Amino acid sequence: MANKTITFSKEINTSLQPTDIIYISRDGESHKVKLGTCVSVASDRKSFVVDVLNSAGAVDENTYFMFNKNNVINSNGLIGYHATVTIKNTSTEFCELYAVNSEVSFSS
Repeated sequence: MANKTITFSKEINTSLQPTDIIYISRDGESHKVKLGTCVSVASDRKSFVVDVLNSAGAVDENTYFMFNKNNVINSNGLIGYHATVTIKNTSTEFCELYAVNSEVSFSS
């Protein structure tokens, strides 16, 4: 694997960050090919460095770039198996608590 700098004339997507997986689609092809892992993004957001896989092939000016977030690193929400919640009512008027719900999902 070798590092390659990919440069654009306009700013690239602000969500691209190191560890994201870069895919490409060449002109005339309908499938995507894994290019490699993003190593760094320039401060002007007009270029990034990718660690190119040997199996990726050549990149030319008719190449469409895509990226995918690393789900292990970019997950969000509570971490762990439980959470503790405290609910307080400071009102002096009568009230009832009808339900407390929770949603658990893996999302990135």
